[in-house]
Amino acid sequence: MERIDVFYENFTPNGTATIDEVHRLGLWHQTVAYWLLDVEREVVFFQLRGSQNRVGPNTFDATASGHLSAGESRLDGLRELQEELGLSLMQEDILYWGIYKNQVQLPDYINNEFCHIHFVPVRKELTDFVCQQGEVSAIFELQMADMDDLLDGKPVFVASLTESKVITIKNLCAYRERLKNGYYQQVFNEIKNIFSRRIIDKTKK
Repeated sequence: MERIDVFYENFTPNGTATIDEVHRLGLWHQTVAYWLLDVEREVVFFQLRGSQNRVGPNTFDATASGHLSAGESRLDGLRELQEELGLSLMQEDILYWGIYKNQVQLPDYINNEFCHIHFVPVRKELTDFVCQQGEVSAIFELQMADMDDLLDGKPVFVASLTESKVITIKNLCAYRERLKNGYYQQVFNEIKNIFSRRIIDKTKK
């Protein structure tokens, strides 16, 4: 079984463990998350997690995410974009935001993670994504103008290649914990900042 690096809460290394041990014992570990956004079309891409996922099945999450294996750095996490979305992107195309400490506790699952957050401005259509079977059910677009409404708990429309849905913040992965710890607020704020900077840069050209 795959082993991953584990840490003390201050991010000091503490050996390795299997993924099952990590989530059974609540050991701190590293993950990566990639939020893809198309500035030209003013949309954010959300992943609809597969129905077989142990955590948050059928919920909306970052466009791609995953664990880092033992000995890997956050740069190795780029493989998640290829595996989950069928995209090959270069590190220079990606904006690294930093580490966010995410914690989720369920009856049979404890998640204590140092999540490396990345933002990826792209020029993509929904037809450009090839979803990993079993892991990703679909990629949906959310209009940037609807981000505040989503965060405020209001219903908003999202669309994939085959359907449109009305969702609220309750449809997002681990929404209770991530609202409480400020994760979604800070991620959405940074996405809006990126949109604003790119729009200003475009008008200056």
